[in-house]
Amino acid sequence: MPLITALEPTSRRLGGALLEVDNVPLCRVTDELRLRFGLAVGACLSREQVEALEQEAGAAEAMARALHYLSYRPRTILEVRSYLRKHGLEARSDRAISRCAELGYLDDEAYAVSFVRDRIRLGPRGQPRLVSELLARGVDREIAEKAVGVALADEDVTEEELLRRVALRRLRSLRSVEPEVARRRLASFLGRRGFRTGAIRELVRELLPDEPDREGS
Repeated sequence: MPLITALEPTSRRLGGALLEVDNVPLCRVTDELRLRFGLAVGACLSREQVEALEQEAGAAEAMARALHYLSYRPRTILEVRSYLRKHGLEARSDRAISRCAELGYLDDEAYAVSFVRDRIRLGPRGQPRLVSELLARGVDREIAEKAVGVALADEDVTEEELLRRVALRRLRSLRSVEPEVARRRLASFLGRRGFRTGAIRELVRELLPDEPDREGS
């Protein structure tokens, strides 16, 4: 019968112990599993117990790692799934993700709204860029587009107002630059922030009119 040859404590971050059977590492077991299965060095296990241990330990490992990953900051479902895959726990990810969602730790809609709010406050971007960034994090397009609208409403600001706010802030660093160069740099900067081309063109023309426009005004 399989023989337990070691139970080595693992990192404090995840807790538990690494179970070795017949001198081969098998899985990390929680204190609860140790007590329930009566695990101790020198004890023998049946093949059925080994299989059950692997199943339950894998599920517990996936949950522990998911919760640890989520403890730093909010994540999307895709990010958690990718993290678990990196640790060889892809087969256990669905159960862990479902449980985290039930507990309220994992919610793509709430994540998306929070993400956009932070962008609006700390690094405003255009709506297409915001949606694109959420899509890259695995958020569904419908959820992403709705989140942008909700966050803009919550912050009581429109995309046009964000564009103007960003442009005026950037203009302060372009005061000593030739008008034509300033127009080009401003338009390029706003484009990289993901604002719409037409809106950028109109605002740049308003804020930095060329000489003929000035004479005709």
